[in-house]
Amino acid sequence: MAAASGPWLLVVVVAWVLGVAAASSSSSSPGQAGTSQKFNKCMPCSRRYVADSYLDTLIGQLAQHRDLTETSDSADSCKGLDYDLDAPMLTELHSELVGEGSHRRLVYHVEFANCADAMVNFLDNYDVNLVVIENLPNGVFADPFELQHFVERKVYLDMAVFGDTNLELPSALSNRSSVEIHVDLAPLASMNCNLVIDLPLHARYPPLDASGYATVEFGSPDLLLRYRKKDTVPESCSWLLKDLDAAPVEKATWRIPCGDEAHIGFVSSITFLSALVCSILIVIAALFY
Repeated sequence: MAAASGPWLLVVVVAWVLGVAAASSSSSSPGQAGTSQKFNKCMPCSRRYVADSYLDTLIGQLAQHRDLTETSDSADSCKGLDYDLDAPMLTELHSELVGEGSHRRLVYHVEFANCADAMVNFLDNYDVNLVVIENLPNGVFADPFELQHFVERKVYLDMAVFGDTNLELPSALSNRSSVEIHVDLAPLASMNCNLVIDLPLHARYPPLDASGYATVEFGSPDLLLRYRKKDTVPESCSWLLKDLDAAPVEKATWRIPCGDEAHIGFVSSITFLSALVCSILIVIAALFY
């Protein structure tokens, strides 16, 4: 009897798991939300980075780009917060790779709606940051020590790297990473609502390829508006997070030079012979001079 009920029990369990997964995917689909209010979230002011609360989710999202604001803090922490504000609206976003070789800059051009009096008043009454989260493709990394120089020079409010921060690993042995940038929007009106954000990047040593190049592509970043009232009490302070719903940008492509596998025998032989000759000369010089 127990042996006969085993397969039926397995069928029931599998059906239940599939049903839960389907319900979860339908409830989390952006098309089912109806309004953009779904993407307005909050976080306590004690939390320094948005990605801190999404680190586990971020690892899975690096393989398939999704909106980071789909996973939020507890709904209880967001109760009583005012989302219906005349916040700055994004009108244009595009990015480009600048430079040559293995060290380049990913430059974002961000434009907000016209700087009307309502926006000026909003910026006067709220601390407002633009949060840019860029999921880097495999084979590219950002140097966290280099990024801190931007913060020290007050170019940006804060910058951080999440994921693989080992700068020495080649592409084949490294994991992907993500960069979070905080930009102060207080001087936005004086800049005609246009921002230029500069992110320095570096290429890892790619695997061998017959074409002589390894190609990496950059997708669309996540753009969030983070704001709070300037007179907020620290004990009850919360940042409001609003997804700017940026349209997908045209992919930026980086062709990284790499070795040709057909040349590996020749290069290895020359390297070995050069090292051997140099070693013999060093020994001779040590013995006779």
